[in-house]
Amino acid sequence: WKPTYNMSLSTLTMTLNASGWSSPERGAQFGIVSYDWSNAKDQWAKAQPMDCEERLKVQADMTKNVSSATRVFVYRNVVKALPWFSSVREKLDDPNYSGWFLKFSPHVVTHVPRCAPENGTKCSEFYHDQLQTPEVPTPK
Repeated sequence: WKPTYNMSLSTLTMTLNASGWSSPERGAQFGIVSYDWSNAKDQWAKAQPMDCEERLKVQADMTKNVSSATRVFVYRNVVKALPWFSSVREKLDDPNYSGWFLKFSPHVVTHVPRCAPENGTKCSEFYHDQLQTPEVPTPK
């Protein structure tokens, strides 16, 4: 990118609105807007299957429609494989990709439960935690 002193093109914001869409007009006021994966969480967490990834694309498109000069990023978390992204869930469910993910050791007690607290039959051999996970109570 070309350097500029135009503040509307050289500023960055990372934003989210958990209850719905973030304002694309507000996002378009910055040179870069990065939408957090929690954006519209109240909506995508209720979808079956969850469609966080698709909603983030819609949010990005809404912002680009307001300002084609704004660069739009989406924060996706590079450490944990979050299954509410359809492209990640697809890989988690495909045995051909099982080597991509850390697995719990079968011989140790883990610091996080292997099974979902709300459903003891919903278990995974892949390392995971329940922090910020929809449908799971998060400790305050």
